[in-house]
Formats: sequence, structure tokens, C-alpha cells
Amino acid sequence: MQKKYRWSLVIFLVGIIITGIVYFTTAFSSQPIGEIITKPKDSLINKTEDSYQNKDELRQQTFKIRILNGKNKGKVFLVENEYAKSQVITQKYYSHQRVIVAFLKGKAKVLSPKRDWVFCLAFTVVVSLMFAIMGKSAKMLLLSLLLNAIIFYYVVKLDIATNGVKVLWIYSLASIIFTFLSLVLAQGFSKKMLVTFVATLLGVFVAFGLSYVIMKLTNESGMKYEAVEYATQDPRTIFLAQSLLGVLGAVMDEATDIVSSLYNLSRHKPNLTLKELVLSGRTLGQEIMGPLINVLVLIFMAEALPMAILYLRDNNTLKYTFEFALSLGIIQSLISAIGIVLTVVFATLCSTVFLREKRA
Repeated sequence: MQKKYRWSLVIFLVGIIITGIVYFTTAFSSQPIGEIITKPKDSLINKTEDSYQNKDELRQQTFKIRILNGKNKGKVFLVENEYAKSQVITQKYYSHQRVIVAFLKGKAKVLSPKRDWVFCLAFTVVVSLMFAIMGKSAKMLLLSLLLNAIIFYYVVKLDIATNGVKVLWIYSLASIIFTFLSLVLAQGFSKKMLVTFVATLLGVFVAFGLSYVIMKLTNESGMKYEAVEYATQDPRTIFLAQSLLGVLGAVMDEATDIVSSLYNLSRHKPNLTLKELVLSGRTLGQEIMGPLINVLVLIFMAEALPMAILYLRDNNTLKYTFEFALSLGIIQSLISAIGIVLTVVFATLCSTVFLREKRA
């Protein structure tokens, strides 16, 4: 067995053990944790049907839970839980499920399922697959993810502290830091890394700047910023920050692929001409652009599907549904698509530095 597969297997087994510990332990939880010890009795309260023939049921569960931590540890409480059969905003519970509990005037109330073990299991699977496929380089990728997550946390804190006044400046600087840190850890500090860095930033900021100019020239007509969910500050700036980070994710992937491929091509083909390099870059871009743009659209469709169904089931028109559930997401996808197309040009042009270096 190859070393990377041994590492992957070890990580998977350790992760499973940690997942089991997280599931059963309550020592690290600041909230009361309970376990449903009886089979929930489920009864119908009433049936509902609105004017658009949307049907639902309001149901009530009754079950006992045993508290596993805190000052009420070991005590058993009888709990009632009302939920809608559609489970859009309410939750149905099952026997032996572990739940987060709150106490109000001595009565227990179930808040939500205990889901931290699910995150541990998913993280275990991802990391073990990364090591099985990438080997040692997975270590740097994980370090990059960790550092980017920490930086993103403080970027959001800074955004909150400034109350959204300097959102574009904050997230523009964050994009530069994310790009530099990710590329340095993945490729090391080299000329290839710098070329990828420049191509990525050109693709991100030219695409975003071009889109911003178009929005200004059209007076942002048809932009339904009020459709931004859970916006606690100016929704317009939140949308622009989302768009900027979205472009970065797509462009960095493409720029890395094109620059790395052209770098290897220039090293293995001594007589490569500038015209051949440019044609190779264009061919690579044509192969990459389609799948990347389709991935963006599919991700957006998957995210917007539940809300679009709710709008349509409430007898809203397709135009209204598009404006308030789909339009902003489609605009973000278009901005990212512009960045993907432009990055083919920037990555190819930046890669010509490899030819000059070889000739020198």
C-alpha cells in the first residue's frame, strides 16, 4: 500500500473515533444536551390549505428526554414539540436522537438536533480523500483552508465594526490576501506563483470593475437589492462583496490550471513559439470555460431552487419570482462568467514571461 493511502486510512479511522467522541460526549458543550429516550407520540393538530391549494399539516410530538449535562444532568423531562409536516422552519424528532435543550421556567424545550458530529464526519471524509488523492500536498492545502477561514472571520468582524461603510475596500484587500496566501501555500513562492497571482487579480478586478461600470451606466435598473437575505446593513454593498468573492473563487481555479499547464509546456517543448503558447492558452481556456460556467450556474440553481418553488407555489408570477428569488444570483453568475472569460486572456498573456525567461 502506498504511503498516501496509509495516511488516508489512518486519518479516516482517527476521524471516525473523534466523530464518535463528539457524538457521545457533552463535556465541550456550553448548552444543555438531551437524548430522546422514548418513541415520540405523533398526533395531528390541524390541516391547513391556503388559497393556492398548498396543503400542510401541523402536528405535535410528545416524548421524554434525559438531560446529559449541566445542573439538570440525569433528570427526565416530558417535552412537546409542534412541527409542520413540510418541516420548512420546524423540525421532527426521532427516538434516541441527541438534541440541544433550553429551560424556561423549569420546563425543557428542544431547540435543535445536535449536529456537530455530522460536521466532524463530513470533514473526516473530505480530508481522508484529499490525502488519498494528493498525498503530502494535502497538508499545505489544509493549512491554506485554515488560515483563510481565520482571515475571513476577522474580515467579517472588521466589516461589522465599520458598519459596512468600507465594504468594497475591506473585501478587495481580503481577496488579495486570500489569493496570495492560497497560491504561496499551494505552489511555493516562485515565478509561476507570481504569474498566477497577477493573472488572478487581473481577472477578478477587471471583471468586477467592468460589471460595476455597466451597473452604473444602467443606473442599476432592475437590481432588487431588497432580495438579499438577512441583510443587517446596506444590502447593495453586501451583494457587491458576494460578487467579488464569487469571482475570485472561479478565476483562481482557472488561472492556476492555465498557468501551470503553459509553464509545463514551455519547459518540455524547447522550440515553443509565442504564437503556439497563445494558441495553447486559448485552447485550454476553451476547454475549461464551459465546465466552470456550468458549475457556477448549477450551484446557483441548487441554492435558489427551494425559494423559487416557494414563490411559485404561492401563485407568484414567473417575472416576480425571477426578480426576487433568481435575479441577483444570475447577475453574480454572469459577473463570474465574465471573469472566467477574461482570465483566459490574462493567464495566457502573463504566461509569456516563461518564454522570455527560457530564452534569456
